Amino acid sequence: LARALLFGASLWVAGCATTAPRGEVTIHPSPQRQATHQVVGESIVASLGGAGVTVRWLSAPAVEQFYAAKPGLVYPWPREIWKESRPTVFLLRVRNQTRDEVQFDPTLAALVSQDGRRERPVSYEEMYERLAGAEGAGPRLLSLQASLFSRFVDIPSGGHRDGLLVFPAHAPEVR
Repeated sequence: LARALLFGASLWVAGCATTAPRGEVTIHPSPQRQATHQVVGESIVASLGGAGVTVRWLSAPAVEQFYAAKPGLVYPWPREIWKESRPTVFLLRVRNQTRDEVQFDPTLAALVSQDGRRERPVSYEEMYERLAGAEGAGPRLLSLQASLFSRFVDIPSGGHRDGLLVFPAHAPEVR
């Protein structure tokens, strides 16, 4: 009987948001005080019960580069939607370093502001509702389906999975 490991509740993205001169918010990892987390460059690296997790915030150009590097995928957000309410996007890599399957539930992840406010990731269903009527919705939604961590994921022993965690837009004063 294989042992399955469920994690996600302990995956809280911590960082420090700053406002660039043009009014754009950038997010940098905050130093962690827990032995299971460390900051490496612009990423937070954590070890959670035999799974290695790396989280990195993606700027708007980095999100475009992410999709440009994936054959068959297109940039999913129409420019007018991105400008109107730019989501906060993180690249997440989960590596299974155990002998058993690891299960990851992204709905348990949270983006936590310095004042303690928690945001849950936007689900594929929410994205579908927002993008279904947009021009080129079919390829956009397929790209989101292929790249978004929105549902329960099984990762085999020694395997890894990369995906995006997308959080709602936040106010510029939120840190």
